[in-house]
Order: sequence, then structure tokens, then C-alpha cells
Amino acid sequence: MKAKDFNGTIRTYRRLPNVWEDDNGVHLNFRKANHASFGFYDVVKPSYDSISQRLGAIEFDSDNDVFTYPVIDIDFASTYDVHTPIVDEDGEAVLDEDGEPTYDVTTESTYKIDELKSDKKKGVNEEAGRLLKPTDWYVIRKSERDIDIPTDIATERADIITKANGFVDAIDALETVESVLRYTFAYYPSEDLV
Repeated sequence: MKAKDFNGTIRTYRRLPNVWEDDNGVHLNFRKANHASFGFYDVVKPSYDSISQRLGAIEFDSDNDVFTYPVIDIDFASTYDVHTPIVDEDGEAVLDEDGEPTYDVTTESTYKIDELKSDKKKGVNEEAGRLLKPTDWYVIRKSERDIDIPTDIATERADIITKANGFVDAIDALETVESVLRYTFAYYPSEDLV
């Protein structure tokens, strides 16, 4: 990929045009030209940790003659202000002395650890449900007709439930936003991942 700075606006090109026109005229077979002489430079995407970092806006690195993206650490402690209109008992906006609506301002965390934990636990429970579903009929059969659940099925189901409870407990014990974002679980890790 190449990029060019057009007076402060950087445009990227997955594939350069075969013909390029600028103030000096039309340039044929442009893909074979010396692109740097026209202001086109390679785009280098740096490696970064997608959980704790993000890429900033593309910029030119004059030391290396490439376009690249700055790596920015995510501030998990960041906050934002929430402006909630103040209303009276009739639901009408309370106005200030200039006739403008008044607002109650509260500060909220950008990254809400409790919501993130809840989402992770929901994923744990959904996966447990998916794993249990094929054998649910044994439980229904036991409930409706008192036919015993085979031992291997009961053991497998108990294992899934125990693992799900362990994953939920582990998620509850996490104390930072980053640790919640990094937490992964696997009911039956494949040999390839070990």
C-alpha cells in the first residue's frame, strides 16, 4: 500500500493508478515510476496490542520515508461527562435565569468494568448452553418419565457446569478493565493451543 499527502490530507492507495496526472502533465506506466519522486511512499502498519493500544491517524515518518500510524496506549481510567436535563415534577425542563434548560452533570467511566464482566459471563453461559444443548433431552426425559441419565452424559454435563462456574468466579475476581478484556476461556482447549 502507498500513500500521498495532499496538502495535509493523506490518501492511501491499495494499488497505484497506471496513469497519473499532476501539474507536470500526464505520466503513463505510473506503476513502474519512481513513486517517491511523486510523493508516494509505502504505508507501514506497526504491530500493536489490540487490547491495550490503538492506532492513531496516519502520518508521515520523515526519518524513514514511510507513512505509518502512531501507537497510542488506551486510557482505561478515562471518563466523560453525562449531561442529563433537569425536569420538574410535571416533566417540564427546569430553566435557568436566561431561559435555557439546566442540566445535571455526572462523570462516567468510559470503560465500565461491571458491564465488561457481565458481557464475559454472558459469553461463558452461552457457550455452556451450546455445549449442554445436545444432551438436554436426557434431562427432560429424566424429568418427564424418570428414565435415568447415562453416567457418561451426567459426568459430561457436570463438567461443563463446573467449568462455567469456575470461569464466572474467575471473571468476578478480575480487578482491572484490561484484565477483563484479556480474559479468555475454553471449555475444551484444543491440543494445538496448549
